[in-house]
Amino acid sequence: MRLDDMVTVTCTDTDKTEKGKVVRLGRDRADIMVGPAVISFRMTKPGLYVGNLHGLEFTMKTG
Repeated sequence: MRLDDMVTVTCTDTDKTEKGKVVRLGRDRADIMVGPAVISFRMTKPGLYVGNLHGLEFTMKTG
């Protein structure tokens, strides 16, 4: 995963998916812009990131 990559973000509460853009990367963190919102994700397992925004949980899987 690199800056400006497009990724798929899934809301685990509603089972909806959206495309997002990687705007910031850290060692085990990633910030993804989905529409006007930026969701901060933390790596919980290799290849699986989890984030929260407005009381909803989001997941993102990487290759």
